[in-house]
Amino acid sequence: MMRIIILICLLATAPVYAAAPAPSMFADRVARHVGDVLTIQIVENTTATAIAGTNTKEEYDASLDGSGSGGLNFIPLLSGKGSTKSEHKGNGTTSRQGRLTGVVTAKIVEVFPNGNLRIEAQKSVIINGERQLTVLTGVVRPEDISTQNQITSDLIADAQITFRGKGVLANAERPGIFARIFDWLF
Repeated sequence: MMRIIILICLLATAPVYAAAPAPSMFADRVARHVGDVLTIQIVENTTATAIAGTNTKEEYDASLDGSGSGGLNFIPLLSGKGSTKSEHKGNGTTSRQGRLTGVVTAKIVEVFPNGNLRIEAQKSVIINGERQLTVLTGVVRPEDISTQNQITSDLIADAQITFRGKGVLANAERPGIFARIFDWLF
């Protein structure tokens, strides 16, 4: 009898925990639900080159020849010639390269009806007083997630990856107020 009372007291005062589903022996543990996390390998290489060339040429000739006839013979001969030429040649080239690599862990914030996952990640690192912030958002297909619970950034749809720095170096790289006003005006 005493054992039953002790057992009832222990059960009454024991905290209640929600039992997590047992992991399956046949399935990999990869992110699939809101709140799950997955590792993103950011590997972005961009190269853009634009070349433009313009070559135009336009010519126009006109002439006027006339004289009075009959009773208007007293009008002197009227004649004239004119021509115009216009030519323009222009060339331009621009190129830009960018590279961003890193690793960030993202959280699933929404599961769409088709099974795709909306993810968001934010990582802040401070090095020598410089704060570097990486922000990533996008949509992932569950089948693109590896068995190691990782995905590369090139497989993220609607990916928005932002990398910013704040601190002494970032401020030194920013143009001064007069340079920005001059750029804005011209």
